[in-house]
Amino acid sequence: MMIQGVSIGEMLNQSIQVLTKPSVETFERFERHGGQREATIYIMVAAAISAVAALVFGLLGGPMAALLGAVLGFILPIVSFYIFVFLVYFIGKQQGGTGSQDEVFYTMSLFVAPIQAVTGAVSAIPILGCLAFPVTLALGIYQIYLGYLGVRSSMNLQQNPAIITLVLAFIAQLIIGVIIGTIFGFIFAALGVASGSLEF
Repeated sequence: MMIQGVSIGEMLNQSIQVLTKPSVETFERFERHGGQREATIYIMVAAAISAVAALVFGLLGGPMAALLGAVLGFILPIVSFYIFVFLVYFIGKQQGGTGSQDEVFYTMSLFVAPIQAVTGAVSAIPILGCLAFPVTLALGIYQIYLGYLGVRSSMNLQQNPAIITLVLAFIAQLIIGVIIGTIFGFIFAALGVASGSLEF
């Protein structure tokens, strides 16, 4: 599958390089190989893998639970990625960063997509998700380190401005995520009450 001249295979190879040889230089080698469009499709492929796993294993809890899990499993990683990247780009600019939006999107997708695909699929499997929690946690910590390198590379920032950018982007993303989660919670609760499946 080609994405505007970049195949999924090429992006996977670039991801392997980034994941196994993490450095600012490794990221810089690939940051101009694609842009926002390629990054979005790559993240969508990863989210689709998570969604399929959520759908298949969600059937254990019934068709509605499976469908809801699949929809959220597809939408939330994409929305989360977009919020994070835009925050990194905006805050990075305030810190003196000179990178382009396309560079930030593509750079971040190279590690977010594969980690999302693996952790999303594994977490959807009930027993395996619990057993693999230490690995998932380790990948989450590693992702923070890769995010730091990605910020330095894509925004052309030194160590301290890159750390400030990453921390502020993470905090802002967390706040926005809580707000969105609360809104979705109220919507689903209202739908549950309307359908009669929930009673207060």
